[in-house]
Amino acid sequence: MIEDPTRTVPRDAGGVHASVMDCIQVNLGVLADRFHGTDTHLRLGAPLRFDVRPLDPSPGALPTVEPELDERVASAARLLGLATSERDAADLTGGPLYAVADAYALPWGPYFERQHMEHSFLVLDEEDPDRATVVDAYHNDTEWGPARPGWHSYPRDELDAHLAGAGLRLFDVEPCTPGDPPAPEANRDHLTAAETDAARDRYVAAYREHPDPKASVERLTLETWLLARDRALHAAWQRADPRAKAADRARDHARAWAGFAEQVYVGLRRVRRDRPAPDLYGPLADLLAEDAELAERSAA
Repeated sequence: MIEDPTRTVPRDAGGVHASVMDCIQVNLGVLADRFHGTDTHLRLGAPLRFDVRPLDPSPGALPTVEPELDERVASAARLLGLATSERDAADLTGGPLYAVADAYALPWGPYFERQHMEHSFLVLDEEDPDRATVVDAYHNDTEWGPARPGWHSYPRDELDAHLAGAGLRLFDVEPCTPGDPPAPEANRDHLTAAETDAARDRYVAAYREHPDPKASVERLTLETWLLARDRALHAAWQRADPRAKAADRARDHARAWAGFAEQVYVGLRRVRRDRPAPDLYGPLADLLAEDAELAERSAA
């Protein structure tokens, strides 16, 4: 029996726009605002891109817009002005530490013992050396309940037990000079390039033609959630930039992506009951094409 239980305090974790960030970005955003000031985290919304890779090395693997973890941490750190260096995962002292582990093992979140996925959090020391604070600013409504920003105080031995075997990676983080965010012209040139247009076509075709409709829609649910959050973060970046030329269009486009992500989730519930899903791939192609239109308008 643990006599000194976990203490949880809901907070906004520093005021980041958590509802438009994913679970890897959001806690880097907390550190960026701590080191460089309010709304530094919005710099993560400056890029507007469509980069894909195979989900895994197997033949016929579905494509994904989700970069590998090392690439995500490195690119975010450059934009946010964070110098990261990985340390021994057995040493949880000397925070703030940026951590990534399997959400299945993290007891403060709704994925605990339900779903495997990479998830970030921060670890801070307490005055009591036998305790540590976990900060997790993630905000999402899941099928198992809501995830909300909060601070969670744990006995260190209990936290160690949860993280054992969870694929934990730990990073020291220090402030450095942020890199320049991409200009609207860079976003336009990328999204209107012939190779990006071809990548969009291949992406849609891969999901439409996949031999297992359940597997396709299951993955597409996460893909469209990621794309919707990314476009919403871009809209937040534009709203905060007085020089932005298409803030209203970016807002409307983000809302369209959010609505489509909800449609895909409804489609997932249908295919799980062995019912046909509505056409998801025509609207997917249209929204991806509209990304390029937004980039052109933003750079006009």
